[in-house]
Amino acid sequence: MLDPLPPSRFGRPRPWWLVPSLVSLTFLAGLLCGAILFRQRPAKAPPPESAGVPAPSPAALGPVRALPATFPRRSYLPKKRESAASGSIDPTTFSAGRDLVYVSDDRAWWESDHDTGDTEDDHSMHRRMELPLRRLIEMVSARDGILEVQDAYRASGIHSARSLHREGRGIDLTCDEMPMGELAKLCWAAGFDWVYYEAPKGGGDHIHCSVSRGSPSRADSTDDDDGTVYPGMEEVTDIGARK
Repeated sequence: MLDPLPPSRFGRPRPWWLVPSLVSLTFLAGLLCGAILFRQRPAKAPPPESAGVPAPSPAALGPVRALPATFPRRSYLPKKRESAASGSIDPTTFSAGRDLVYVSDDRAWWESDHDTGDTEDDHSMHRRMELPLRRLIEMVSARDGILEVQDAYRASGIHSARSLHREGRGIDLTCDEMPMGELAKLCWAAGFDWVYYEAPKGGGDHIHCSVSRGSPSRADSTDDDDGTVYPGMEEVTDIGARK
């Protein structure tokens, strides 16, 4: 037999069945709340977005051109000089506050983030540079590579006065996980208006890409230039002007 319950604070004895009933009601209420919450919860919550990796737009997911069969050192596409493909700089119309954007993606390596002895910011570039760069990051990342952004907008310094880096329309790229020629192919497929496999005599091979100021890309047109850089033709781009 159960021991009698102690009297309530009002002096009257409690019924023997009160405690078991309260426990049962509490248990049933918990089951009911759990069932309601379970029905309201989505079947699978979407994974959180990775820090520093924006959701790419459909246009940034894949190439916009076919990969070239080859891309030799000191060659460039399209088969014309950079000024014809991307246009020359024009300091009278360029505005850093209007034309430059800040681009970041944790899947790429940005040289200025690791260079404490310089004031450059390789995340700053012309707004027309952003889309082909994001495409390129997607393609390099899909091949288990890390795109390295070595140089972008430079108001002054190592480039010549006519360099497209002065307007953020030139960018220098490398990747340790693939041959430089393969990176050049991806750059062309990503939609830059001009791609050059730069191979300075002193070393430091990299891919230089540029974009036009705002007109539609003319990168698929050709002229009499076969795209090969012969000795003495380094003036096709201003990369060779580095100190």
